[in-house]
Amino acid sequence: MRHTYVIRVEDKAGSFLKAARVIGSCGGNIVRTSYNRSVDSNTMFLEVAADNESIFDRISEGLGWMGYLEDGEEDTILISIRIPDVPNAVIPVLEILNRFNVNISYMNAQDNGTPEQHFKMAIHIDDPSMTKAVLDGIAEYYEVTILDYEMTDKVLDNTVFYMTFASDMRKILSLNDSDSKEMMICSNRIMQILDDRGELPFKTFEYVRKFAEFVVQHGGDRFEPRYSVREIGDLRMHIVEPACGSTVYVLESDDSLLFIDGGFSCYADDTFRFIESKIPNLASMEREIFITHPDLDHVGLCPYFTKVRLSGTAYDDFLAEEEGRDRYRESNPNHAPYYRISAIIAQYRPFGTDWMDIIGRRNGDDVYERIGSFDFGGHEFTAFEGNGGHVDGDTILVCDDLGLVFTGDDFINVRDSTKEQREFNTLAPYLMQSVNMDSDRARLCRKYIESEFRGYLACPGHGPPMEI
Repeated sequence: MRHTYVIRVEDKAGSFLKAARVIGSCGGNIVRTSYNRSVDSNTMFLEVAADNESIFDRISEGLGWMGYLEDGEEDTILISIRIPDVPNAVIPVLEILNRFNVNISYMNAQDNGTPEQHFKMAIHIDDPSMTKAVLDGIAEYYEVTILDYEMTDKVLDNTVFYMTFASDMRKILSLNDSDSKEMMICSNRIMQILDDRGELPFKTFEYVRKFAEFVVQHGGDRFEPRYSVREIGDLRMHIVEPACGSTVYVLESDDSLLFIDGGFSCYADDTFRFIESKIPNLASMEREIFITHPDLDHVGLCPYFTKVRLSGTAYDDFLAEEEGRDRYRESNPNHAPYYRISAIIAQYRPFGTDWMDIIGRRNGDDVYERIGSFDFGGHEFTAFEGNGGHVDGDTILVCDDLGLVFTGDDFINVRDSTKEQREFNTLAPYLMQSVNMDSDRARLCRKYIESEFRGYLACPGHGPPMEI
């Protein structure tokens, strides 16, 4: 079992030693540390492994004093609070400031003809360790934004910096407190990885913020995927390409539909409604979905189906999630924080394994191995599981008589992607270092597809179909 602690330390020798002694004496083992004095001289991230929850409880109690140290400095923060324009609305804020002995050095607010006012306050906090408690107390009542922080000769205090970032994410994504904290911790892990590579750490937060803004900006009323239709033999293929997330393919037979991949969870309702506008009798038709691989940007539509076809290896990934174990991406230190951030941004929630239909399992060492087949619309579709270069469980679906191959992310069409798709697809490689679990194996998969399916119409995981 593991737990991440975000602790406030004094910027002087021995601070980490004190924390390490507390953790060790309680029976915990520090498995990850992150502290960057150039970013923040007061905040440290510690990931601790322990055998049971009681150890974490003792560690939390022991580290309590680390989070509330007095350093005798005075911090000045300029904040803006959105307060309803009704009598006594500001009272809860003033009571919190009084409780923590906080002085107001500047305040500006006025009626602007709307149902709310923006109170700007400059507050002095004698004990900087109370900063987060003060802001959290106000945030329980109203939305609070940090406008400026008095830096003097020191680096911006991390309590304020990370809270500002978390506040931004909470506002963009409407996050709860738990998801906000998880977002902060995972972003710090990515920052640590990039710092080891010599990248500017603050760039991490810029990319995460772009990721979140991009997803939100292209959902709901603004969900406008590129759409096209192709007649493939006696089947009709609907192609739905959102700005971010996988391309969704829908093969239409007389009275049944076969979906291939399902995009992000946050777009599931939007995607289903969009497809229903193109296939008006969708709700009454028999339908199933095939998942090329278990990444979050391909499985969002799964809860809409009573039959989800996939490889046995992909099934194992969802089963691990159901049993509380790490999924494939989470087992890779470079991918784990990005995976968790993606899950928060994409509003992903586990959907269980009860209705999953395993096509077959890979047993050999070939680049691709045939694992099974099924019939749709009078045509045989054969599944071949890859070598796990992109991610374990990646599978392609082939229909020889129609000349079709659905490739998932083993083969993508960057050239013909939209401007928005290309823009979004630059974010993941930066945050993950690579979207592939094993790039060498992934290259073998792409070469195999290019050589074995020459002349087929490739339907990639991202981008529109293209002839190989």
